[in-house]
Amino acid sequence: MKFGDCSCDLSIRRIQKGRSEPKVTVILPTFARADGLLQLSIESVLSQSYGDFELIIVDDGSRDGTADVLNEYHSADTRVVIHSYKYNSGLPALRVNQAALHGRGKYIAYQFDDDLWTEDSLKARMAWLERQSVPSVVYGSCDAYRATEEGDVFQRVLGQEFNYALLLQGNYIANNSVIHHAALFERHGMYDPHVVARRYSDYDLWLRFGRTAQFQWIDTTCSVVRSNMENSLGRDIRANFTRTSKYLQIDRDRKLSPGNIVNYDLISAETWRNRFSEREIREYYREEALPFISKFNDYCTTTELAVAASGAMEHKRILVSKPDYSTSVDVTVRNFERLEGQRGFTSTFVRERDISSFDTSDTDIAILYRTVGSAEKLVTSERKGISCAYLMDDNMLRFHEVGPEHSSIAPGTSAYRSIVAQITGSDAVIGYSDQIIDDFKTHNPHAIRLNTNIQRRYIEPRFYNRNGKIRVAILSNKFRASVISKIWPGLQHIASKYRDDVEFHFWGVDPGDFPALRCDVHFRPFTHSYERYLDELSRTYFDLSLTPLEGETRADQSKSPIKLLEAVAAGAISVMSDVPPYSGLPDTVCVKVPNRPEDWADAIEGLLTLKAEQRNEILERARAFVERAYTAEVQYYDLYGALAATELHARLKNKVILYAFHEAALGGATLHLLQHAALVASFGFRVVGLVRWDGKFGPEFARRWREAVKNAPLLEEDWPHGMNSANDSQARSLHATDIEVAQRIGERLGDLNVGLVHFATWQPTMTALGSVLGVPVVASVHQYYEGANTRAFAHAVHCSSSTHGEQWKKVSGVPVRRIVCPVDSVFFSLFEDREVRNFAMRGPLQIVVSGTLQPRKNQLAAIEAALLLRKAGHDVTVHVIGYDDLRPDYAKICGNYVAEQGLEDHVIFHGFVSDPEHFYASCDLLLISALDESMPQTMLQAMASGLAVVSPNVGGVSELIKHRYSGLIAKNTSPEELAQSVKEFIGYSTARRAEMLRAAYRTISILGRSSYVRAELMDLYLSAFKRWVPTSIDVATETSGLRQDMLPDRFEPAVASTIARLHSEVEAQHFSRPLRLARAVTLRSSGVWGTISPVFASLELFNRHHFGRARRDELRLSESLSDLSYREYTVHFALPSLSAIHLGVVPLVPTSLGFIGIEIVSSKDKILGSTIRSLAGLESDIPARFSLSAPISDLQAGWRLRVFVREANVPVTIYEVVRPAVLHGAPKRFPFAKFE
Repeated sequence: MKFGDCSCDLSIRRIQKGRSEPKVTVILPTFARADGLLQLSIESVLSQSYGDFELIIVDDGSRDGTADVLNEYHSADTRVVIHSYKYNSGLPALRVNQAALHGRGKYIAYQFDDDLWTEDSLKARMAWLERQSVPSVVYGSCDAYRATEEGDVFQRVLGQEFNYALLLQGNYIANNSVIHHAALFERHGMYDPHVVARRYSDYDLWLRFGRTAQFQWIDTTCSVVRSNMENSLGRDIRANFTRTSKYLQIDRDRKLSPGNIVNYDLISAETWRNRFSEREIREYYREEALPFISKFNDYCTTTELAVAASGAMEHKRILVSKPDYSTSVDVTVRNFERLEGQRGFTSTFVRERDISSFDTSDTDIAILYRTVGSAEKLVTSERKGISCAYLMDDNMLRFHEVGPEHSSIAPGTSAYRSIVAQITGSDAVIGYSDQIIDDFKTHNPHAIRLNTNIQRRYIEPRFYNRNGKIRVAILSNKFRASVISKIWPGLQHIASKYRDDVEFHFWGVDPGDFPALRCDVHFRPFTHSYERYLDELSRTYFDLSLTPLEGETRADQSKSPIKLLEAVAAGAISVMSDVPPYSGLPDTVCVKVPNRPEDWADAIEGLLTLKAEQRNEILERARAFVERAYTAEVQYYDLYGALAATELHARLKNKVILYAFHEAALGGATLHLLQHAALVASFGFRVVGLVRWDGKFGPEFARRWREAVKNAPLLEEDWPHGMNSANDSQARSLHATDIEVAQRIGERLGDLNVGLVHFATWQPTMTALGSVLGVPVVASVHQYYEGANTRAFAHAVHCSSSTHGEQWKKVSGVPVRRIVCPVDSVFFSLFEDREVRNFAMRGPLQIVVSGTLQPRKNQLAAIEAALLLRKAGHDVTVHVIGYDDLRPDYAKICGNYVAEQGLEDHVIFHGFVSDPEHFYASCDLLLISALDESMPQTMLQAMASGLAVVSPNVGGVSELIKHRYSGLIAKNTSPEELAQSVKEFIGYSTARRAEMLRAAYRTISILGRSSYVRAELMDLYLSAFKRWVPTSIDVATETSGLRQDMLPDRFEPAVASTIARLHSEVEAQHFSRPLRLARAVTLRSSGVWGTISPVFASLELFNRHHFGRARRDELRLSESLSDLSYREYTVHFALPSLSAIHLGVVPLVPTSLGFIGIEIVSSKDKILGSTIRSLAGLESDIPARFSLSAPISDLQAGWRLRVFVREANVPVTIYEVVRPAVLHGAPKRFPFAKFE
């Protein structure tokens, strides 16, 4: 989205009276401030004692009556110029710049809709500025207030003598206290309207101006500003000190000059790469760009919206190899790669025979595109960490059935064996038809189904200058010659009968190879440039496109319907053989014909005799179908997800993903995780379910599970709930019981070969289960609950709401990404039906209220709102859907109220419904009355279905709903405010309703499509592996399930110094016993062993005897176990029996909280025993003894010792022996322990 894209909706109103060129242009941007503040701000400008100015008020798409306010001022004062925009940009700096480009004054001043000027503000500043002969800046003092519920509270005075060095340390210049020469824009550029600069665009401009321009402070109070106002950037936009600091130091002056700014990109971070890391850029796209585009997308193109999230995901470097280049590479890969704004991957094509000469060390994924020979080494030991996907858009396993020309790849040949070997050895296989997928699965179960595609720009509606003859095309190549010969007599019949009315066009296949047609015939040879081919199709047109196919072999049946897409690009109706894959297309979008000449002649003749309008209807249905299902934009995340899935398959091999459900009742979190499991299974992953046993809801859950994941295993178990038993509004911390239960469940899961655990809601037992199984843990959390120690409870976390996700991130130390619940395609299809009737309501207003009946959901307020609406004369019916037997007391209260008020015919309780889409199809509005939420799934479904959303601002609602743009935000949860919002919607015109519903649909189309959510899941799981993957070290392997990013984004200086002091004190404390923090010491000679305290002698003797002793071995403190899943050591000697282990445990400061434990794990990942003990009372000078409940017999070499700490509030370390590598590589680590 560029600066120049955002002015198409500008309307300017100026009264051409008085002086044509005022000295000063005052710019006042406003949005939704018609409550009185805007009027005060305007009047503070118009009442200035200095009057030679124009006031440009820029309305950034307000919908609260601002236009009426501005009309009054415009009519009353000729100095007022109104710039009105239909859409809200969300970027005040953008609107200020646009106004400045229209400004006529020599000087520019600024005012804002919640701020004031003093009466002589302009006069005082202009007195100095008008005396300057060079472009300069003047600013005055400003009284700054903070808005609170009690009123405005004075904070400080902004303004002081100018000092550029001090300005670099922080801003002391209020935006509305500045006036400057407009000419400074030419030298240093205008305000930076980029999304990342929203909070600091004024400060950034002063820094750029300040490099050369003269600044002068006027020691006079010129303005008053208020902070923390509703709809203010300072309150709504989260600050990121690091990101802002780096960004403000990027040179942007030339790009922001008035002559260049039209091409300035408002969202892209592609020019940041010399200053920002790849991780930082991804975080920007995820934390700022994507949330912004989700709400402010009116100026974005369809393509930009389609790939909006790609920058937030890990970039993939792809190698595409095929025996020879063909246009199909463009279709399958480069159509996506060339989408404007696409940042998810880049590809390099290399012919198969050249692979040995290509350096693959920086390649992430290799796509083996129908390769038959030398590419085979990429799926063997030579792949060097590259994930491989074998891709077929034609069925190479069945080509031999087509004819002898393909005998070289028939079964039994070396080429066929190589194909099978590559399919079998690849991490994943990608096919473009059901037949290919079925054949793939006989060799590799990791099968991913994709569809062919075309870029949207080629199928957009255009004017067809259809006149003269009907133009019939065959777009093919020589391989269809035999089937064309079959139907040729039918074409001859049409050519003869309609010789003056039709002409045939052959692209690719030479008509000279067939008998002559008695009409005009045109021929164009096959082109090997796909882009040129589509460009030529787009510049011409055809009326009919003929696509015959034999369809008798499985190879034919494995083809894709790409010819339908090309026909739409050419403006033609498709006539196709009635064989797979074409027989599976809807009858409404093409004409399907048996492969007999007379049938083809009849079909063509039937289309020739239709009216042009009738033919156009068929074409437009086909266009809508292709746009909905086959564009590259629609399928972008399918391809990206397939790439990421290939990497994930490489990580998991054949292990399963475990989905752990906190309850069987089909509440929001359960349904969310259930959909995740279905999406992941669709990419060829093995899944298994684990749900808490429930006699009431279990059977229905089991049915849903089987339906979603095609009968994958489901286990029922029992484990402690994650909420505090004494207070169900608070979460509880991990207990020793959780570990015991996790060990029991882990034993049951032993034979299933679990490779990753994904659980929903706060479940400490599942955190422990991940540790027991020794696999990455992913958590889906939603609403945040206080009370628990959630530090590092998973390797990767997602939340349905950024609002709650930020809280989870702060307390856990783990990055949390927002992934909303995927919305089923059936809801999106409802929108199309509504759009056809222009969103008109059919009769009385139908309202749906969805969710389990309970006080937290506050359905009673919605029912009371319905009564208020009816009393006000509005005929409304409320449909309440959701469980009504989980809180029968509350359900009874609601039912009694309905009966008392006589609303039985107008408030209908439906209970739990398994097919809520029927209500979304028949209702007009979704009413949310909840007291708290995370991200209501019912809201997402309403946005996709074309239902209006009315909700209070709870949870993540306002992350997606922009008040009066994509829904209505009620002021609170009272029945009166809910009713008022519904009445406002009722009062809207049909056009305004349609605009609002389309805006909501655009937002959910970005975030809620299943393909996008699936791609996010693949990326999330890969991030979990990266944070989990242990480091193998020979002899005695030390493994840390490290929780990365444990520290907050930014430490206060006092906190940082305290941490540093703590480490230095501990280091000094242990110096006399040659123990060092691992990160703070260098290697020493073995002479230090002579100073060990006698208390540790038995550990030292055991360690020396069993692990040996090298000259440079060093005794150290490990890193803190409080921040790890566990510390793991592989022991390469057997023990006949083990009953206890002695370790040196060192809490860095005494503590009474938390516990430390050990696990004994076999070489086959089975936990053989474990025990824990409290950290309270542990003495660092005495070894700690860990006694097993029962001795473990016959421990084979390769068993592992895990040491873990839970719920500690201080760093906890253990002693270990570190042996430096002889030459290179990581040191070897041994447990400083004694085994009994």
